[in-house]
Amino acid sequence: MDKGAWQIAVLFAGAALGGTYLGGYEWLRFFAYFGSWGTIGAVLTSIALGWFGYSVLNDCHRVGIRSLHELFLYWFGEAFGPSLSVLTHFFILAYVGVITGQHAMQMADGSYSILFVLLPLLVAIVWMKNGWGWIFSGAAISLAIGFLMFGLIFIEQQHVPIPNLGYQMNLNWILHALLYIGLHFLLCLVVTIPLVNNLPSALSIRIGIGAGSLLFFIVLIIGQAILLAYWHDIHASETPIQLILQQLFPLGGWLLAILSLLHSGIMIAAIIYALALPVVDRHDLHLVPLILVMMVLLSLFALLPFAVSWSVPVIASGATYCGLCLLIRFVWKRQLP
Repeated sequence: MDKGAWQIAVLFAGAALGGTYLGGYEWLRFFAYFGSWGTIGAVLTSIALGWFGYSVLNDCHRVGIRSLHELFLYWFGEAFGPSLSVLTHFFILAYVGVITGQHAMQMADGSYSILFVLLPLLVAIVWMKNGWGWIFSGAAISLAIGFLMFGLIFIEQQHVPIPNLGYQMNLNWILHALLYIGLHFLLCLVVTIPLVNNLPSALSIRIGIGAGSLLFFIVLIIGQAILLAYWHDIHASETPIQLILQQLFPLGGWLLAILSLLHSGIMIAAIIYALALPVVDRHDLHLVPLILVMMVLLSLFALLPFAVSWSVPVIASGATYCGLCLLIRFVWKRQLP
């Protein structure tokens, strides 16, 4: 695997999993609640993200698209593209902020939760200061540690129950899988589109997306198996993996908190850096002031869940619908002669 393919694989897998995947709450809501149907949804989600991701990035490489903004202009034209791009960028920034705040509230109580907001932001600033090289390496290391941690938890299981297909036999699992695809498809595009023009050929995209999708699939399926194995203990928890680790290992909860803070900060760095660089090139701005402004806005959004609890589902829905809008437009363009 060449360097460009490896970079795409790491960032694609990181964005597909999400910055807070180590907590397990997102997987619980979107997949584990639906039992075996949720497992089917996880498989289809992995396939869909890989196929859509490769198809869109291949088009970006062929046409010369270097950012999410240029993709909006290419797909929606000058009339609607700029407005939709601004709206989508706003929801991405807001989503990263509120999900950071929500994750901090889940991982710690009281004044400690504010600390859990600040630490990922500090990690993101340090990583962005050192550029793409640190972001790629940090994402690879955090993903490897996460994979090892889930592997160790999975090995501890003597039995993983497989729920009967009669349980949750409705269409909700399809809806939740589609919503997960829409949101994380958008995040995957944000961090990978700026990389495709530096690749020597489309083969690197295929290898990178294939490897990233495979890693995402393996971690997701292991996580699903773990959540099903501990279902009766964690089904009502907002931090299921933390609860499991506390049962298995001394100080397991704190270990997860440290790893989660690190991974969240690195993914924040990847998203903010990927959003800022095209703006700097397009408008001839200085990178550092722009990043500082974006981080201040992100910090304000991160504090929003502490005051307005419903801000998280509203903003997450907005980002999800922006991703679904891109998916629908892509499918529509594929149908045109």
